[in-house]
Amino acid sequence: MNLIILFSGQGLQSQKHVDEILAYASEHEQSVLSAIAPELFDENSDSDKLFDNKVAQPFIYALQYYRWHQLRQLIAAPTAFAGYSLGEASAFCCSSQLTFEDGLDLVSQRANLMQQEVTESSGLLAIKGVPDSKLDQLLEESKTYLSIKINRDQFIIGGHKKNLEQAIQIAQTLGAQNVQLLNVSVPSHTVMMQGASAKFRKYTYSLALSAMTTPIISAIEGIRYSETNQGLDILSRQIDHALDWYCCIESIEEYQPSMVIEIGPGNALSRMVNNLLPHVPCRSWDDFRNLDGLKDWIERNR
Repeated sequence: MNLIILFSGQGLQSQKHVDEILAYASEHEQSVLSAIAPELFDENSDSDKLFDNKVAQPFIYALQYYRWHQLRQLIAAPTAFAGYSLGEASAFCCSSQLTFEDGLDLVSQRANLMQQEVTESSGLLAIKGVPDSKLDQLLEESKTYLSIKINRDQFIIGGHKKNLEQAIQIAQTLGAQNVQLLNVSVPSHTVMMQGASAKFRKYTYSLALSAMTTPIISAIEGIRYSETNQGLDILSRQIDHALDWYCCIESIEEYQPSMVIEIGPGNALSRMVNNLLPHVPCRSWDDFRNLDGLKDWIERNR
């Protein structure tokens, strides 16, 4: 089986994912996670806290870590991983066989360093319907930055909230079909994160990691890597460099996968794959009520 596993980014996490983590994690792992993200264990905590960067990143990593360790029992070794934003960090942790705690530390460092760079209200804006030939004009006039290229006319841009509000108006004049502020507080993958990128790179110098077991298709430029040091370099660069998810999908297509599984949370990546590669069987974990449903689908498509 020529299988690709996709690790999702932020945006579609929910309380049901928290409940899933708590049902799977050991008492010790819950204690470690609680020390980093106590909001996950507070029944009175506002649900919006799940989208706070310092909570969302370790929370989503934990979900992906547990799901990968269950999924690997059902499948042969994947051809490659690919990760969208935070998802690439989780994919790297799983490929490098980091313990739950070591992976949580890496992701938490990433989250905290990124949050420290936010000095005023900032975020991300999703835009669909503006051709890439007009993207530079949009960015220049609104003083915003490209964060992620999803398609030839679909992008995510980052910046201060006041500039993103201006970008909404400009995008609409340029023919945007849909414009939406995302529930994210950090302008990830933009030059605004340069300080976080440099500090994260310095943090990685102290890490002694095992060899990667599964290659990863980089979301920055679609290249395949399987060396630990190269992976750490890419994780550092993707903090302040725009992602090209469209290029990543094209690279996935070149592998001619027989199946693609999105590990979640949500199904945004699998929907993208289904739109661009409709001939490839692709589903998300979250498309199914439980793991048995996913297992049955895998068996039918082997």
